Amino acid sequence: MAKVSRTYRIEQETADRITEIAENENMTATEVVEDAIRAYSSEKYVENTANQVGSADSPALAALIDQLAKKDEQIAKLMETVADGTKAVQGAQALHHETTQALALESAEQKLSRWQRLKRAWRG
Repeated sequence: MAKVSRTYRIEQETADRITEIAENENMTATEVVEDAIRAYSSEKYVENTANQVGSADSPALAALIDQLAKKDEQIAKLMETVADGTKAVQGAQALHHETTQALALESAEQKLSRWQRLKRAWRG
């Protein structure tokens, strides 16, 4: 990639720090600045910045946290409703099963001949 020459104004303290890092790392000042910019763009830096922003007390952040708490409550209520609905469906299925069995027995009884039904009736 082509190198571009730019001029920036920085504090003397920052320039001294760049020089010190360059000497300690056996690099040029340009390499130190380039590495710093790459590190600034890295995921680790972004995560650290996000954590710092998250710890700041801002009204917008507080409002978002409030909204999330309300959504969590709504989700919990919906989960309870789903659980109740599931129990109701299971109860209806059990009742349907019992009704189906009773109807099957009645159907089996109807298939008996008249003589077999009379015999059952006399026996009790």
